[in-house]
Amino acid sequence: MLRIVFVGAGYWSDAVHGPTLAHYAKEHPGEIELAALCVRRNVERAEQFCRRFGFQRTYTSLDEMLDKEKPDACWVVTPITATREVVAQVLERGVPVLFEKPPGANLKEAAELAESSRRTGTPNMVGFNRRWAPCTRQALEWAREHGPFEYVYARMLRPDRMDEEFAFGTGIHLLDCVRALAEAAVGRMKSARTARVKSASGVFNFHVDMVFESGAKGRCDILPTSGMLDETYTAFGAKKAISFTLPWKAHPRPDLDGRAELCLEGEGGEVKTYPIEPQFISSGFYGEAVEFISALKEGRRPSPSAEEAVDSVALAEAVQEGRDICFD
Repeated sequence: MLRIVFVGAGYWSDAVHGPTLAHYAKEHPGEIELAALCVRRNVERAEQFCRRFGFQRTYTSLDEMLDKEKPDACWVVTPITATREVVAQVLERGVPVLFEKPPGANLKEAAELAESSRRTGTPNMVGFNRRWAPCTRQALEWAREHGPFEYVYARMLRPDRMDEEFAFGTGIHLLDCVRALAEAAVGRMKSARTARVKSASGVFNFHVDMVFESGAKGRCDILPTSGMLDETYTAFGAKKAISFTLPWKAHPRPDLDGRAELCLEGEGGEVKTYPIEPQFISSGFYGEAVEFISALKEGRRPSPSAEEAVDSVALAEAVQEGRDICFD
């Protein structure tokens, strides 16, 4: 049985990661034990979290929890500013860890975590949940089956996000998922030219023109205050296209299910939809947990690791700053 401990009891822990692990425990009886939760403050909230999702004990010291529980795996869901410190501590203890994106508050911290991962050899996985949404998994399967493609396009639209670091803190999801789609459809990203344009709302819109090692090209648009909520990815080829849209709960619009669509030879192709509820499944959090746990049980390295995530962080930081980037 895999003994799992958890760090953090904030919004995302409560909304998706806690339900994910509780659901896995229910669907796979006897495979995992939800041993303990660690928080530095707000013990009352931590105890509520444990009661709700089935964790057995609470701690306020990470070292104490790791010493006493001797876990087989750890989830870390902390603010971005705390990620590098906490994850590095877990890696140094040799405990396999799944942790929320981005892997550090900047490229320097992400590189430090990658170095810790290489040096310790501790299995780890960055929680880029878009990669594991059911619609994404179907689209990647189609891309590998029907590739290669010639052009990739993705857009992230939000109605009212005023975050100064939106491209880095949230847009990194789109940029990382584009990397995953590109690797299946057109090959590794070679370079990107970026532009940020101040919108009428006072925040920046971000535009990214990409070139891939195969010669294929692509574009991403990240618009934080566009007036609508949408996240869609498309790969185009000769008489073929693959498109998928992430699921969202949008008010006052109706809930939007996930969708994957394949078109071949100009004909209407295969279309699959994925219900938005439960959201921890439709948005990929459950899929990433299954992959992480399966990798540990099978003795293989989970992916994407801290090392693999560095290019996504480098790209997101370049987009946030409006500068071009080349990848070796």
